[in-house]
Amino acid sequence: METAELLAQRLELVYRWYKGMVNPDTKMLEYLYIPQDDQFIREKSPIRDIASVWDVQMLSDFLKRHELRPLVKKSLRHYGNYLVERDGSLILDPRRLEEPSSIAHSAFMILALLHASPPRRTRQIAALAEGILQQQRPDGSYKVYFHDLPDHGEELYAGEAMLALLETYRQLQNTRYLHSAERGFSHYDVQYFRRARVAEDVLVFFANWQSQACRLLFECTQSAGIKQEVADYVCRMHDQIIEQGFYENVEGNATQQVSVEVACALEGLNDAYAVTHTSGDKRAKRYHQCICTGLAYLLRLQCTRNGTDRERGGFGLTPENRTQRIDITGHAANAFMKSVENGIKCALPP
Repeated sequence: METAELLAQRLELVYRWYKGMVNPDTKMLEYLYIPQDDQFIREKSPIRDIASVWDVQMLSDFLKRHELRPLVKKSLRHYGNYLVERDGSLILDPRRLEEPSSIAHSAFMILALLHASPPRRTRQIAALAEGILQQQRPDGSYKVYFHDLPDHGEELYAGEAMLALLETYRQLQNTRYLHSAERGFSHYDVQYFRRARVAEDVLVFFANWQSQACRLLFECTQSAGIKQEVADYVCRMHDQIIEQGFYENVEGNATQQVSVEVACALEGLNDAYAVTHTSGDKRAKRYHQCICTGLAYLLRLQCTRNGTDRERGGFGLTPENRTQRIDITGHAANAFMKSVENGIKCALPP
């Protein structure tokens, strides 16, 4: 079976899994499912909830399926009620969130709204993007929280914010969003990554979100110099992951891997592959091989036959731990979709 056909079949299973993760009372997604007990665990995680709405939209568009549209509408209406004005912009209310409001909350709300069915809520999208712009410091970095709190999670949240700004630029064509991402990329490359401020245990996650943003920046920027710098940055991140033996461990010690890390690595590596493939970089072949390694792991991990009816289509935490989370399945599904879009071909298990 061709790789694209196999991945499309597995993505259909993911879509079926999402339908089983909808709470019949709230009509929204549950975050955590324990297959052994066939029960949901109520755990509040607004960032992942909103991000999962975006994941569902991306998968729905890819498969041209619409059964989950009521879930999307209900979720966007629910979190839309959290929006409050702040200095001429919109943010999500920390009191409603029951946690500090950050650029990540705003970023995923933007991404979900951008991919919602018409009519587009342009005013809300622009006001949320304005909030992120106001968080950018003179050095190009972004303050994570909208209130007086020290930064935390900048390894992830800055990349998510830049991705949201670039998606907004691509659809609304406001150059302020593009210029903000250009300044931000430069900071996180020169002042953050090159200064070894990214811990080894978060490198994969940092590279994932930075690569997703950088692929869009590579496609959107009008500067040939920035385009080359972005390509170099993306490759340096993924070369470091490969050189640390990450994919060798995935292939040789599958039982020791954590699914979310492999899925995130594969998301970002697909973006690096797209950049190198476009520019004719010889590293594209190496990246292609590593993508196949990651795909083989995730395909083996996905529940397809055994287990509970609700479990099938999802991904456990590890090969030994069947617990399922909506964010892990979202990362895996996005990695599958990007692999199809990149034309990846591998010798994979059926």
